[in-house]
Amino acid sequence: MRNPEIVDKMSTFFTALAVALLLQAFASAAPPDISNVVLTPGRTESEQNFVWQTHGKSVAEAVVQIALKSDMTGADFPEDKALTFTGKSADFEDGFASHKVTVSGLATSTGYTYRLGIGPTGEWSDVYEFSTRVREAYTVLLIGDAQIGAKNIDQDTAGLRDTLDKALQKAPDAAFILSAGDQVNTGSSRDEYDGLLSLPHFKSLPFVPTIGNHDNHELFSYHFNVPNESLAHGKTPAGGNYYFVYGNTLFVVINSNSRNFDQHAAFIRDAVKKHGQSRWKIAMMHHSIYGSDIPRSATIELRENLYTVFDKYGMDIVLSGHDHIYVRTHFMRKNQVVHPLEKFPARSTPPIEIPAGAVIKPKATLYLAAASSSGSKYYDPASQSFYYLAERLAPYVPMFSQINITNTSLEIISYRTDTMAAADSFAMVKTGEKGLHPLLIITLIGGGSAAVLIAIRLRMR
Repeated sequence: MRNPEIVDKMSTFFTALAVALLLQAFASAAPPDISNVVLTPGRTESEQNFVWQTHGKSVAEAVVQIALKSDMTGADFPEDKALTFTGKSADFEDGFASHKVTVSGLATSTGYTYRLGIGPTGEWSDVYEFSTRVREAYTVLLIGDAQIGAKNIDQDTAGLRDTLDKALQKAPDAAFILSAGDQVNTGSSRDEYDGLLSLPHFKSLPFVPTIGNHDNHELFSYHFNVPNESLAHGKTPAGGNYYFVYGNTLFVVINSNSRNFDQHAAFIRDAVKKHGQSRWKIAMMHHSIYGSDIPRSATIELRENLYTVFDKYGMDIVLSGHDHIYVRTHFMRKNQVVHPLEKFPARSTPPIEIPAGAVIKPKATLYLAAASSSGSKYYDPASQSFYYLAERLAPYVPMFSQINITNTSLEIISYRTDTMAAADSFAMVKTGEKGLHPLLIITLIGGGSAAVLIAIRLRMR
């Protein structure tokens, strides 16, 4: 005969157990505490790097699942059609962990959806999206010195958000965002990184960060997952030099906080040696060697040691920031101005697309320094002019640049965000292999249409 009291106790026990198991199941299915999700480029356009953070200890493996956007059904992630990639996890300060994964095998002009995990436990982030672009002709955005926290974290973040929103209205199909350094004001401040990386743009558009003097702290390395990073060249607490190739362009990012110029030269040499076939070569570093102000001793040291390296390895453009003032130089070689050849007429001749007014690029380097992208801090330009200056602007409003790259041309259009007027623009074309046929150049300058067709046929043989 059953004891009612025992039956009641057993019923209460199993009910409590069922509730506990149910809560545990909900807890294991809940999204992990993921923050600061950032996409960065992979080694080529067929790869994508991911980094994110969680509160808690690192795990055995970080996980990214990726699928075609076209396979999504409503808001449900298509797990049965997804590919899984694993990476590494590392602890850093105050009980946080950083997770890094590289995804490979991406197709061009394709929409993808992805989610992030912190191990084989079924814990997944929300679902995010990104799209790859055409590699033959594409656009990138350039920003400088967001320096979140220089004025106020919330205000500076809002300023950068406004700039990126407006930049993407101009270039909605941008392939990625270049940042010339000083992403935050205090390199050891996780709050400033939290403000910067709270912006949704970095979850869908790859971000290419440069180590600035304000970023020179190990937190930089936990917040970004950069490709081909060298820990033997240009290394400081924040990390070292890195590079990647996108389509027809080699991008080399230099940590100019390191003054080991032999290491920088060796790194650029090795990158160019491996990818010398790249049509364009673009270097980026934080400090400007041809800046807006009277050169200081540190600037002179950088200039004297680096312009010869950029000359030797054929850098087409060197991008920088640091001065919070927009500067575009003349073409420079051997520390002297080199004048380009004739300008093309204000038209393009299919199938060769040429920006109006482009110049024929000499064997020299153009230097461009970005202004503040957030409005967190402005400086006044020097009253003096300098021999290398082609343009210098201090509008005291945030700016950004749009860089359009094809096999034949490279165009830079720089905007001020208050009026969205083009504050400066410049375009160049190259001659030689994979570029414009010399006869085509002569024809375009002369304006003869029949010879254009002959030149195009010669180029296509």
